[in-house]
Amino acid sequence: MPKEIFPPAARSSQSATILIVEDDADVGQFLQQLIEEDTPYHSVVIENGLTALEKAPSVQPCLLLVDYRLPGVNGLELYDRLQQREDMRGIPAIMMSAVLPIEELQKRGIYQLRKPMDVGNVLRMITHALMSFEERQIHQQYC
Repeated sequence: MPKEIFPPAARSSQSATILIVEDDADVGQFLQQLIEEDTPYHSVVIENGLTALEKAPSVQPCLLLVDYRLPGVNGLELYDRLQQREDMRGIPAIMMSAVLPIEELQKRGIYQLRKPMDVGNVLRMITHALMSFEERQIHQQYC
């Protein structure tokens, strides 16, 4: 990827880490490899929602890439609980699953990614989510 098209988050001093919360180790590894090889971002994989609740603040992600069907705490519950934390509020999120609660995701402004996933769709969704978030931040700052 040429540097001039990297989203600002990848060039800023803020975290350029995508937090992947996925209980299927193969899917988590696939996403991590894709992100590390084809984007300017770093990634951290956490295998369940409860551990993600504990570790997400120290990761300081610029994006959450979360499986909906997680053991213990599902992806939507994880998102809602992270949004209660001031240091995690407003971080863009992409929810992944074969079956998604579309209305609930739309209410929260969470992006949707259907499984099975296509590599191009994953990369486009990550770029879209981060650029939309940055555009909103710039708009709020200057308008």
